Formats: sequence, C-alpha cells, structure tokens
Amino acid sequence: MKGLIAAAIIMTITTAGLAQTVVDPDLIVDNYARGFDNPTGIAFLNGAGDALVTQKNDGRVLFLHNRKITSTALDLPVANDSERGLLSIALSPAFATDHQVYLYHTVATKDGGAATSNRIDRWTWNGSRLTFNRTIMDLPATPGPNHDGGKILFDGKGKLFAVVGDLNQTGRTQNFEGSNSFTQTSVIIRVQPDGRAISTNPFAGVSGAQNIYAYGVRNSFGLAVDPVTNNLWDTENGQNSFDEINQVSPGSNSGWRDIMGPTSRNGGSTGTLVNISSRAFYSEPEFSWATPVAPTDLHFFNGPQMGEQYRNDLFVGDVNTGSLFHFDLTANRRALALSGSLADLVADNDTSNRLAEQNSILFGDGFGATSDILSGPGGMFVLSLTNGRLYRIRENPAASSIVPLFSISQVPEPSAAAALLLIYSLTSTRRQSGSASRKIRP
Repeated sequence: MKGLIAAAIIMTITTAGLAQTVVDPDLIVDNYARGFDNPTGIAFLNGAGDALVTQKNDGRVLFLHNRKITSTALDLPVANDSERGLLSIALSPAFATDHQVYLYHTVATKDGGAATSNRIDRWTWNGSRLTFNRTIMDLPATPGPNHDGGKILFDGKGKLFAVVGDLNQTGRTQNFEGSNSFTQTSVIIRVQPDGRAISTNPFAGVSGAQNIYAYGVRNSFGLAVDPVTNNLWDTENGQNSFDEINQVSPGSNSGWRDIMGPTSRNGGSTGTLVNISSRAFYSEPEFSWATPVAPTDLHFFNGPQMGEQYRNDLFVGDVNTGSLFHFDLTANRRALALSGSLADLVADNDTSNRLAEQNSILFGDGFGATSDILSGPGGMFVLSLTNGRLYRIRENPAASSIVPLFSISQVPEPSAAAALLLIYSLTSTRRQSGSASRKIRP
C-alpha cells in the first residue's frame, strides 16, 4: 500500500462522493454485473465466467451468463428478517465431475415466514437448474433473528466448514460457565462433504461437540482458507467494540462473551472462559478495530491478474465504511505483517473517523456492504449486498508506471437512498439479552 498517497486518494474520492475505486493506479474496477437484490454469495462454474449468485431475501439462486442474469436456477422459501435468508454458496471440490453445489439458508415454509432452522443442503447442477441431493446439516436458527453467520467453504483437503453465530444464545459455546446448554452456535463447524463427523476434530470425543472446530464466535460473515498453508481465517463482529480478524486453529476459543479484541485491551484474563475439553485454548486476534467497521468476507487472492505483488495476500470487506482492506502476511504466514501505528495489531479508530490509523491497509472505497470476495476469471471479484452489483478488480492495461492521482478508475454510484436503506436493514438488529432493548451490531 502507498501510505499517504493511498489516504489522499480515498479522502479525495470520499469527499467528492465518487464510487468503487482502488488506491493502486495500475488497477482498474469493472462494473462486471448488476441487477441483483441483496446478493450474498457467488460461485464461478467455469473459466468463461458463468456463475451462480445467491440472494438473501427471496432465496433465489440466479444463473449469470455473459455477465447477465439469464435465469433462476432455484427459488427457496426462506425466513428473511434481520440476518436470516439464503446466506452462502460453495461448490464441491469435485464440482467438475460431480456438479454438486452447497447452500446455507434459513428454512421457512414461505419467504418471510417463521424460521425453523439454518440448514446446509447439497444440490446438483444440470446446466440450467439445481435439483435437491441431500441435507448435510440442520443447525439452530433461534432465538435470533440476527447472528446467523452462514458462510460456508471447503478447504484444500476437501473438508466443509461453516460458521454459525451466537443467535443470541447464552450457552457454553458463548462462554457462560454456569450454563449446561450446549448447542452448535457461536461455532465454526468442520465435517465431511456428506455431513459425516471427522475423527480428528478437536472435540471428537465430546458428546454434542464432535463437529465443532472452534467456538466463542459472536458472529461472522467471513471464512477463508490460506491457499499456501491451508490454514483457516475468519472475521468476527464485536458488539460495541473490537471487530476481529482471526487465524482459526482446531480447538480455538475466540472468547465471546467475555473477550473481544486482544486481552491487553480487555483486562488480560481468560480464566472465566469455558473449556470444552483439554484441547480448547484461547486464541488472540491477528488484528482488531477498536470501533466496529463490521468486517464481512475475507479472501486470499490467488491469481496473477492484479500483479504478483498481490498474489496470496488477504483482502477484507466491511459494512460501515464501504472499504476494502489489504494485508500482507509474515514470511511464515502465521500473522499479518503490520507496522507503524498498527504494530500493536489494533486500529484505534472511533465513530468520528472509523478509518483512523488505516492508511497502510486501505485498498478500495465505495463498495458498500461487501458480502463476498473471490478470485475469478480475469481478476478479484467483490459482491456488494447494498449496491446489488458484482465488481471485478484487475490490472489496468492502459496504466503506465506513473499515473496522475485524478486518473483513478470509477464506476457509477448506485442510489444513495437505496444503499442507506439496505445498510440500515443489515446493521439494525433486535435486543440480545437483558431487560433493556438496544441495537446489536451484525
């Protein structure tokens, strides 16, 4: 990142009310596809750019061909209040031969109906439609309606991961020591592609915890696997402070509800945390925002189309600022390479300046609430829930080694009123616990 130059570009663009920009003048932003309604996930089916896109509120899976929506591949009835809905999509590791597609959705009898569960189902793609194959996992959906999590993916070894938020529960996986309740909430789950338990999971011998890979997660909109190490990473949303980026190891406890952010900012004590077994341990975040930006998806870009300097680097989206963040990793890829004001691994921002101390990691602006980031044909793709668009970031073939500041690429801004309405819908949730009603962040 270019430090003060990056900050100047983003400040100029923000104050001018422009949109979808990146700080590197050698890159360009394409408005790749549009017309989506609250899109939550995308999966590219081939190198030609055909894709399936999920929509949160109406439960539709749309087929994208030649950069246009051409048909509806599936229409699921979903509960869609707050953070419920059709939340994520992942292709089978053997998709080229088995044509299987995985979806995470909040089950209901009709769109907007009462939630009965959060479910991971497997479907088969026949070239135009998705047909049901089998249910992989049936997961809690109450009390909710927020903190459903919902991100699913496969790692390099073909194991299926899913994150489930706390759903406003107060059990042992939320680190309530006095509770006897044990549910698959506030957890990251790891199972075989058909839903079978994995014998090497950290709590395989604990009744009810066989599928739990990690716990203590308040809520998350992002999972990613490092293509170099196969290590799992996530984003986690704090309540009033300390959003996190974490490297997730088997057995790790992220600390919710006792700890968000580093222990150095939370009294330094982990003694009250629940240990599911002797394999459980508290894991410090790799990075935190003191004041929430509501991080969403994260992705390790593994293509050459933005230049070799970005290959296998980590990118993160958010809700509250519409930014994209870029992180280099250390040589052993066990931590983020941060220095200067971020050497303490915390961005000390506040509500008046949520991007304070972040000049070195700011990569892009104007993307709204990012719901998915992935590598795809010709570049890195960013799906915006609030803008209803899919963007592609790639090398600018017209760029020279010296590009004036004002020549940065732009694409048109969507309706500001519509974007604000959707952001409010995503970030406004119902009370979590206690006698007083209060706003809970995603």
